[in-house]
This record gives sequence, structure tokens and C-alpha cells, in this order.
Amino acid sequence: MIRPRFRTWILSLAVLLATGSALGDVVRFSEDFSSLPTLTGWRRLGEESLFQWNRELARMEVTWDSSRSNSFLVQNLPRPVTQVDDFAFAFDLVLDRHAVGVNPLRPSTFQIAAGFVRLSAVTATNYLRGALPGPRDTVEWAWFGAADPIAASISPVIIPTGGRLPWAYADSYVPLETGVNYRFELAYTASDRTARLRMRVDGQPGPALESLVLPSNFAGFQVDAFAISSYSEEGQHPLFGGSVLASGRIDNVLLTVPDSPVGRLRWLNDQVRFQAAGGWRYELQASSDLESWSPVATESPSADGELGMSDPRDAVFGHQFYRVRATRP
Repeated sequence: MIRPRFRTWILSLAVLLATGSALGDVVRFSEDFSSLPTLTGWRRLGEESLFQWNRELARMEVTWDSSRSNSFLVQNLPRPVTQVDDFAFAFDLVLDRHAVGVNPLRPSTFQIAAGFVRLSAVTATNYLRGALPGPRDTVEWAWFGAADPIAASISPVIIPTGGRLPWAYADSYVPLETGVNYRFELAYTASDRTARLRMRVDGQPGPALESLVLPSNFAGFQVDAFAISSYSEEGQHPLFGGSVLASGRIDNVLLTVPDSPVGRLRWLNDQVRFQAAGGWRYELQASSDLESWSPVATESPSADGELGMSDPRDAVFGHQFYRVRATRP
């Protein structure tokens, strides 16, 4: 007796480098920390004590301590984004204290930071923000306090996959003061490969900040999470090492990223059907154990619309799982 096939599916996205993109539909995620952060997907990685939710004041209290290991408060993005996507992030910052050169062996400046990262990169043991080529796949706002003879500076920083030069950064020599409410917004547009950074000070427009343009030989990046980042000072050159100890409050986070290229996925008439985006390559993969996956069909639609993909194999399965993988050709 031949058993009927019972098929279920799961959705998995792997979005790789593309050759062109428009913003199109976007996903906006906002967080005011009025409720327990874990309920909206936030996770603490590394030294968890550096990130404390203040329930009464509805804000996230952060310590940047370079004497500790790499530590992050992270929120996953709906899909990875690269240099061919338009995206933005914004947040409020109030500093309660800030000091650089707190380690006598590393007397220079060191950054406090927040922005987009690739989780598998920043959580790797060889990710050292002060080393070259230690960091990689990072798009962040960074501020360095003054340490004679170095002036205080705000910088958008983009570090490519692999971490090798050239990096992209643009310094604006702006000091930050404790007790002041700052809002920072970094917006990247793929058409001109430019990241623009803006700031407001106690609700008013702040000083103009330098924009960052990716170098023509920039290797590209892929990021998949937003992180408030406290980096370790390890790995720096012994002649130029810096350190930092700072604390403050982060609030009103806003993330804007392109929507997923797979929408409204469903099972209908022996097909996996979903809303597809033109210019993407879709691969239907099958598994019997959710561990080993095999491609069974591919499609590359030229325009947006609903796409149906089916398994053409004649084999009979006790059960079968499916997932859709979307990549840019």
C-alpha cells in the first residue's frame, strides 16, 4: 500500500550579495523599551550585566567597558542586508559618564558603538574591534572621546566582509557631553553607496556630520542584526592601544530595512506558494529530517508577483519539509 505524502514546510532565507536593489517595501521596527525587551526579540550576548532594562523609566541602561569581553544587546533583522540595499537606524543616547585611557597600559581613546552587525562575525572568538583585520561585516555609529593629542570624533564606520582594507569611515570632530539627549540617525542609500549621519541635541538640529562614501574597491558587507556594542580592548597595537569606561541610556531605537523577498508563504495544490520579488533567484529545498537539505526546484521571476514551486520528484515520502532560499544573482 502506498502511503499518501504528508508535507510540511518551514521558511528559511539566505540573502546573498546582489548587483542592484531599490528600497521598495520596507520593514520598520521601533523600540521604546516600555516592556520587557526579551518580549520583542532583544538578546544579551557576552557580559549580560552591561545591559540593564530600567522598567520604571522605560529605557535601556548600557555600560561600555573595554576591559570586558565583546558584549552586545542585539535585535535580529528580518533578513540580511548588504551594500546594494537601502537601510537606516536611529537611537537616542544620554551619557551619564565617559572616560577613555582608563587602562594605564592602553592610555589612548576607544569607541562606544551601536549599529548593524553580522552576528556570526561579532560573536566569533577572533572578532577584535581594535585589531586589523579582526572586525568584519559591521555598519555602525561610533564615538571616540578625546585623548591628547586625539580630538573627540563621531564616525559612521563600514567594515567589509573579511575585514581587510579599505574600510569606510568619516570623522566629524564633535564632543559629546554627559546629561545631554542626543539622537543619531544613520541612513545608507545603495544608489550612491553613501551613509549619511545626522544628529539632534536636546531635540534641536545638531552640527552637520560628514557623510561616508564606499570606496570603489570596497569588498562589500552583509549584516543581519542591530547591536548596541561594548567592545573588548584586546588585540590592539601596544603603541596605540586605547580603553574606555562609559555608561548611559539608549532609547527610541528605530530600524528601517528592506522587506523579506519571500512573502505570504503558504501550501496550496501541492505547491509552496509565496509572493516573490523580481530579480531574485528562488530555490525550493526539501528535507526529511530538518538537517540535510536538497534543492528540488529553482525559479528566477522577472517581476513581482505570486510564485508557485513544487517538488517534481516521484519518490514517496512519509513526511517532507520544505524551505525557500532567496538569493540575488
